[in-house]
Amino acid sequence: MMWFAILTTEYGDIYDCVDFYKQPAFDHPRLKNHTFHPQMRPSSIPKSLKVETSSRENVIKLDDIKLKDGGCPTGTVPIRRVSKDEYIQMRRFTKQYASQRGVNGLQPQPGTHGKLCKSDLSKIWKAKFYDDSDTIEMDFFQLAIAQTKYKPGTIYNGVGAYLSIHNPAVTSSQYSSAEMIIQSGSDSIQVGWTVNPALNKDNHTRFFQYLNAGQSHCFNNLCPGFVSVRSDIPIDYIFHRISIYGKVAYIIQVFVYQDAKSGNWWLQIKDDTVIGFWPQQIFSGLAHSATYIAIGGEAYSPPGQPLPPMGNGHYPTEDTSLSAYCRGFFVLDENHKQIDTQDTEEYRDMKNYAVFDMGIDKKRGRRDGPPRLSVANHLLVANPATIKEARPKELGVTMSRRMAMATHESPKPIWRHGHVDSI
Repeated sequence: MMWFAILTTEYGDIYDCVDFYKQPAFDHPRLKNHTFHPQMRPSSIPKSLKVETSSRENVIKLDDIKLKDGGCPTGTVPIRRVSKDEYIQMRRFTKQYASQRGVNGLQPQPGTHGKLCKSDLSKIWKAKFYDDSDTIEMDFFQLAIAQTKYKPGTIYNGVGAYLSIHNPAVTSSQYSSAEMIIQSGSDSIQVGWTVNPALNKDNHTRFFQYLNAGQSHCFNNLCPGFVSVRSDIPIDYIFHRISIYGKVAYIIQVFVYQDAKSGNWWLQIKDDTVIGFWPQQIFSGLAHSATYIAIGGEAYSPPGQPLPPMGNGHYPTEDTSLSAYCRGFFVLDENHKQIDTQDTEEYRDMKNYAVFDMGIDKKRGRRDGPPRLSVANHLLVANPATIKEARPKELGVTMSRRMAMATHESPKPIWRHGHVDSI
């Protein structure tokens, strides 16, 4: 790998400015004869959603995520330098993560489960089981998402939303993320923010992408697949503006869509800032549209540890400064047109986390306008023996699409789930 400059951030990250054509993406065997170049952009950028923010909301500015002093030279892209030991640890985590998302393909898509033979689990975890059944249903990681309902023939060409940014407290073996998931068959793309010490060797909130396509199962630039095109924004940048509970919410617009001409899947933030793309050539299922879209939270903790927070770790309210949320959730249909995602459902792996989809106001949809807040909290009061669910009554005016990421607040024996705001 060749680099032309070295940049050091205020957090101590070292980025090598790597020649565009020498980045790891092009080690993919299907990209040997590619014609990509550093100035590549989508053939057209679909219209995305704009929202009006409240006095306690701030949309992340481009200067907040750019590398200082203009970033890398033209024709190069920033790739974070890691030591050999760090690289081994990152690869180990990625392998573990890929296996959790589907042991031998037994978990074909988020929101589904697989029953595994206990004899196989005993080999993997050296576990012992004391009941008479032959199988056990396992949830390898925890999801709290709103997902599209399965309808034969329905396809999607993109998804966008505003995500509130937080820094949940996790241990060295845990992670907590907010993300969008795009999937078709065995191919999937995940994009969002994460706090993941095992992957990043720190507890900062970082942007991330995860790719699952053929033999490529990796985060960020760790394996062939994702092509960076920005010289001043790395794929794993640190958010230094984090929502402050009770004071201000910082949000970022994330948009992933398939180019109608090239078939490449582009990653865009804000209105027109493209970070990079996943080439059509590396996919089978996602080569032509997606069949499944989801948005929400994901968290993981190994056996024997309390579950980590999801979102901001607090009980959500109608005040956006007090809640973790997604807003302005939309998809692109088969014609690459923006539509409201009405056929969605809430999904959670366990009752420790949840997500509450506020739905769509029939009159307003998700159109421009001031936030119209209401409260519809999904509350779980848990004790070791019994879990009771309650959905408090909605308060205030109706609202358009707003979705709250559920949370587990440790160490209190109460798991609280929430609402979200929209426009």
